[in-house]
Amino acid sequence: FLFVDHERKKKLILYPSLFIDCVDACIHSDILADAVDYEAESWSLTVEHKFCKKQDKRAVKRQDVIYELMQTELHHLQTLHIMAEVFRRGMREEVQLDTEAVERVFPCLDQLLLFHHAFFAAMKERRHSSAQPQGHSNYLIQRIGDVLLQQLSDENSEKMKQVYGEFCSRHNEAVSFFKELQQHNKRFQNFVKQQGNNSLVRRREIPECILLVTQRITKYPVLLERILKYTQEETEEHADLSKALAQIREVIAAVDLSVSEYERHQRLQEVWNRMENRSAAKLKNGHTFRKQDMMGPGQTLKHQGLLLWKTATGRLKGDTDVLALLLTDALIFLQEKDQKFTFATVDQKPPVIALQKLIVREVANEERGMFLISASAAGPEMYEVHTSSKEERNTWMRLIREAVERCNLLSQDQRICSSLEEKLQVYAELAALSGRTDASLVQPRLLVQPHPEELPQAAVLLAAALQEGETLTYTVPCRNKHRHTVQYSTCLLAAVTIQDSCYEVQRLLLQETGRPSPRAQRPHLPSIRGNTLQEQEKQRNLEKRKEEVAAAQRLQNRLRQEKERWERECQARESQQGEQESRLEERERQCHLETERLRRERDELDEQLEEYQQSLERLREGQRNVERERERLENQQKLLQSWRHSRQSSLPTVIPPMVIPLDGQQVRLLRVIQSEMSPAAGRLNVPHTDKQQWGN
Repeated sequence: FLFVDHERKKKLILYPSLFIDCVDACIHSDILADAVDYEAESWSLTVEHKFCKKQDKRAVKRQDVIYELMQTELHHLQTLHIMAEVFRRGMREEVQLDTEAVERVFPCLDQLLLFHHAFFAAMKERRHSSAQPQGHSNYLIQRIGDVLLQQLSDENSEKMKQVYGEFCSRHNEAVSFFKELQQHNKRFQNFVKQQGNNSLVRRREIPECILLVTQRITKYPVLLERILKYTQEETEEHADLSKALAQIREVIAAVDLSVSEYERHQRLQEVWNRMENRSAAKLKNGHTFRKQDMMGPGQTLKHQGLLLWKTATGRLKGDTDVLALLLTDALIFLQEKDQKFTFATVDQKPPVIALQKLIVREVANEERGMFLISASAAGPEMYEVHTSSKEERNTWMRLIREAVERCNLLSQDQRICSSLEEKLQVYAELAALSGRTDASLVQPRLLVQPHPEELPQAAVLLAAALQEGETLTYTVPCRNKHRHTVQYSTCLLAAVTIQDSCYEVQRLLLQETGRPSPRAQRPHLPSIRGNTLQEQEKQRNLEKRKEEVAAAQRLQNRLRQEKERWERECQARESQQGEQESRLEERERQCHLETERLRRERDELDEQLEEYQQSLERLREGQRNVERERERLENQQKLLQSWRHSRQSSLPTVIPPMVIPLDGQQVRLLRVIQSEMSPAAGRLNVPHTDKQQWGN
């Protein structure tokens, strides 16, 4: 566009469509030029044969996989251009659909084009920089991991997660809308039929193109694993490829999560649309759960499925299936009636169960049943539901417990947040009453107000919390029975210590009471009766203390025996654990050996497969040469036959018989010759005038 003449620039400015056509033509010409460079089936057939023979076998296989990555990326880019330049433009200009309808069929198409254009351009630039001076078609790519890692960096990976997550999530919706347009829009039908004969489309329809785009992201890990297999370990290239492989797997996991969340949201939307607007359920605490609460802020569908709700009489409700919806903070039971969903009403129990204080237990002797126990303050309730299989029951129990745990944490966070906000509100009111107008109280919802000259305290607290979390992450979890054993032993030690302390105090008291008092040596007559009573009281106290000491000693002996028994059990458990660890180590060693053997066998099979593919390629090439030679011989044979035909047509078709007059001597000579010849020899024509002479 920069090198066209002035008149051409005027036309492009006056008519923007001409500019779009020009740009698309340039892009299309670039793609066609790139397609010429990637027509061969492998790198081995692209470079010169001598150059390929000089390379190592692993290097050749690595270059073949890199070539396949670039070739398939070009094909993917061609598919995106067909979707943008042929289908999308035709739907806008020829079918005259609005932008919203086109975006429903091709979501995020421009972002996909930008990303994959940059990706392919980076790989093509690396190929040009890896060209060899020996020949114009020879190249050897030494580094490709840095290019892949750059394209899958944090920023680009987030874009891929967002773009592919939205595109793949709306895949089914786009195909359904395409079929709807094809059924009801006549112009769209004609447009699709017309594009079926387009050479650029290659008989690909819109649903097939959309499916190819959704599948492209799943091809990258396979190709990267193959490149990594033929890359030398402990090198920078190997490290970059490993990081790129981890990044693309993370992107695929995020895309799968987005698709799953979108599908669950669509399912919840479908159920919500099939409910009556006035549908409501009365809860145990007196509140009303309405239809609108199902689609409230923060509500997401975690799981859904059909369950059998067992009534109090013991009869399973097999006639009407109960649809269970596990939301963020509630478990809802619905019934279907006349193509509509309503809240289930069984045994006058609420069909909505709050996840706070919800307990899930298995039903004894029922591998498909489970109890749902709601221990709310308004009143406990117990539900017995059954699934179709044991695996489904276990899945429901696991998901419900995870949702309950998340819901409890969320409720605690909300209580903490509300308490802090209430505290800040009180501070703000106190400040207003005292007449203070500090800047720190201008925004009461901001919990931490960092000083511009100091580090924010929240950052320090969060860093410490993260460090503590990382420390706890690597802490080895202990089993419940070991935890209870340790707690029990600690209690025993504390009890023994307390008893020892009591024993020492009582012993000191006995020693003090056993010493004679100075006043006791000078008794007075009036106080004899009182001293006698005191002595009796002391004697009773002494006996009581002796009994307590004996009881304490018995308790101490029992605790000591319990401690010894516990120590013996610990030693036995340690020995069992040691034996189990040794067995596990032996099994792990055997597993490692088996894994190594399988890996070697897989490598050998991969090498045989590669050799077979190369041999097959050579056979195909030889077959093509034979076909070409056969065609050449057939052409020569046709030319020879045409020449013979023309040659025969130029000669006389029938030769008339010739009659040669003979005299008598010649006739006798011929008879001699005829007698010597075989009977199969042909006869000669004799003139009519010499018949008599011939007979004689």
